[in-house]
Amino acid sequence: MTGGFAGPRYWDAHTHLAAGAADLLDCDLRDARSAGGLEAALLRAARRTAPGGWIRGFGWDGATIVPDVAPAHPVFLARRDGHAAWVNRAGRAALGLAQDEAVVSEEAFDAIRKRLPPRTMAERQSALRTRLLELVEHEVGTVDDMVETWAPEVYAHLRDARELPVAIGLWLPDEIAGGEADALRLEFPPDDPQLAVRGIKIFLDGTLGARTAALSFPYADDRTSSGTLRFAENDIVEKVARWAERGWPVALHAIGDRAVTAALSALERVPRPRFGAHRIEHAQVVKLLDLPRFAKAGIVVSVQPGHWADDAPWLAGRLGERRGVLAHPLSSLTRAGATVVFGSDWPVSSWDPAVILAAATARERGDEALDAADAAAWYTSAPR
Repeated sequence: MTGGFAGPRYWDAHTHLAAGAADLLDCDLRDARSAGGLEAALLRAARRTAPGGWIRGFGWDGATIVPDVAPAHPVFLARRDGHAAWVNRAGRAALGLAQDEAVVSEEAFDAIRKRLPPRTMAERQSALRTRLLELVEHEVGTVDDMVETWAPEVYAHLRDARELPVAIGLWLPDEIAGGEADALRLEFPPDDPQLAVRGIKIFLDGTLGARTAALSFPYADDRTSSGTLRFAENDIVEKVARWAERGWPVALHAIGDRAVTAALSALERVPRPRFGAHRIEHAQVVKLLDLPRFAKAGIVVSVQPGHWADDAPWLAGRLGERRGVLAHPLSSLTRAGATVVFGSDWPVSSWDPAVILAAATARERGDEALDAADAAAWYTSAPR
């Protein structure tokens, strides 16, 4: 493998490449859809892991009861959406969690995940090498990665060893200190064709699957909840302004329509960045009245067409009758003049371009389907 931009065709504008590759080292549970499948995966991992060592996995569906078949190991299994995890008894004891708290979600998940023993540099590099080869096989030449603070160093090691065959754009987490972020931007400038820092990523809400995406109406299958914004709307504006006033592009994770409206309102009020553009990630439920606001404010909308197919079996039951909003808008965004970029959200969803393009153009999407030429154009253009 040689260094440099492979540059074939596709630009995946939203992944969790470094973190996801590390999460999948012990247990890949994305295809485990039964207690038996989970048990087999955990037993295989237990045989490979010394007693007392952590077993980590990714891809639990959040519904299947997890058998605690590795009691000699603390176990942490992230749910497939990356917003919750199941922790076994040994893991709860090691982390100081209540023994009846087997499932942790949203901000508790984020905090607890950071307390797990860190992977070594060698483990993280090895995990990434495997996934980078998969991307090359799929003709993906550039990836935007929503990274944790440790990832830039790992990527730099691979680049310097000429083992980075895919161009990487880094979106740094909001919790990073401003001075540290500025230093990384100098080290990996935004115009670097191989490894560049693009901007700052901030989570505003959760997911539709977990009913934590912030909606303006109650969930049809749980009328007691309409999801949750992680921050008060004034705090969102302050967070965005803190970075925008330093010249940074900001990418806001906003899935529910209430979160999308708050994201637009915050980004409209701050300066446009000196490089790149502000972005809203996901935008899976959008008010009709908000559609023109993306283009007017120069805000890029970063969508993952594959999530429409992922959500299709339960989406109607979860959202129910809804007026004035669109679920998984695509064609409507482009008709409103929005700049759209495509991503996968890997490992949450497949990064196979055939899967993503099929979802973007599926007849079942009705008026929201794109034609093949438009879908390919958005998927091969550079994120702004």
